[in-house]
Amino acid sequence: MNRIGRIYSSIVFQNISIIIAAGILNILFGENGWKPDAVISQFIDPIYRYVLPLMLAYTGGKMFGGHSGGIVANLAMIGLIMASNMPMIIGAIMFSPLIGMLTAWMERRTQDYIPIGSELLVANLIDAMLGIGLMLAGYYMVGPLMNDVLKHINNGLVMLVGSAWLPFLSLIIEPGKVMFLNNLINHGIVAPFGIQQARELGKSVIFLVEANPGPGFGILLAYMMTSSKEEKPSLRGTAGIQLFGGIHEVYFPYILMKPALFIAVIAGGFAGISFFQLFDVGLVSAASPGSILLILFLAPQKDILLILAGIGISAVVSCIIAHFILVRSYVKRSVAPMESLTLPLAEKNERPRIVVLDEQPSPLSTIQHVTISCDGGMASSAMGAAILRRKMKEAGLPNIGIEHRSIDDIPIGTDLIIIQNHLKKRMNQTHQSIPIIGLNSLSNMHEYDDIVYFIKNRNQPILRKDLFE
Repeated sequence: MNRIGRIYSSIVFQNISIIIAAGILNILFGENGWKPDAVISQFIDPIYRYVLPLMLAYTGGKMFGGHSGGIVANLAMIGLIMASNMPMIIGAIMFSPLIGMLTAWMERRTQDYIPIGSELLVANLIDAMLGIGLMLAGYYMVGPLMNDVLKHINNGLVMLVGSAWLPFLSLIIEPGKVMFLNNLINHGIVAPFGIQQARELGKSVIFLVEANPGPGFGILLAYMMTSSKEEKPSLRGTAGIQLFGGIHEVYFPYILMKPALFIAVIAGGFAGISFFQLFDVGLVSAASPGSILLILFLAPQKDILLILAGIGISAVVSCIIAHFILVRSYVKRSVAPMESLTLPLAEKNERPRIVVLDEQPSPLSTIQHVTISCDGGMASSAMGAAILRRKMKEAGLPNIGIEHRSIDDIPIGTDLIIIQNHLKKRMNQTHQSIPIIGLNSLSNMHEYDDIVYFIKNRNQPILRKDLFE
């Protein structure tokens, strides 16, 4: 189930710019936008009805069937789109991976029977015929069924949004976020249903359920209030990254270090959702990343102040409860939980240690391409890549290739993988020949000093693989 969620999350994430583009058009030129324009607003419906489902279908099909899988999924999606009067966004996410798998299976089954010299012709004909068959099946069989399912989903969402149960989602969402399932929750669950509802109602409170930065910001405020003078600057920087940068992962370690703070973050989320629901506010599109700036930009004009107030209320509630818990705690805290676990090696007077998964003595001496990876391939890994680029430039190594990817999308040619410790086991299973460094936090600048030291001093002996395990 977790893998299915990650697949759906990856499909949506790779097309999030289309979703935001539709939201921007809606917020600027839609019926209730800043400057309503009947001509420009005509582009919004085709984006939701055609562009987004087709791009989602291509992405999902390509993940499992390559380019051919994407093409066949696109053709099949036309049948679903034409059979329904509702945007087939959820249908595209659900069926495109299956179509990609079917396309890949067909290619494997037929490749031994294709005459030499006619491979390209036959392969294209097979893809075309398969696409047509799935298109017709979608139009006459699957499409009408999906149309009924989507109507029931929409009715269920309307009931949920108007019921007293909506705030209780914080009992699942807030702990799930802290356990690094935030990308799966946002892009795999929240975004598809939120898009469907926003298309019908013009906005959706569902988009605010996970993206609300208030609960996490309240946790960081509580730490600032109970920290020493020396600790406050680092906490202020972390809070700014979380609130304005939208990288929520930076506050997760603070809760994991003190699990009682789960109560505070859940209460903050509950208060925020209750406020949003009470005043019937929402966003026109998914806010990714969950920056307060992007959230306010994607809010209808009349909802901006109310959404800001809701974020503030959730932060205050979270902060008050967290402050009470921290004051009563006798556990000594440091400015950053990750720094207390992994100090710069220069301070420890130790040599850097790296995970090497094979017995070869050469990988670290030829590091030219570094991939920083997290579950979704965004947010914390993007921030980590930016930190490492800056540190490598300062160290006189600006030509090392550094990029951020999801754990399932490590590019060929990667010489070194940097990943969060809790994902290291999954990475070890699929990339056993590539050196891997597991960090406690991809957003902790000090942990990258070790990596820079290693790459700059590439002739240092490679240590055993069990040193980081």
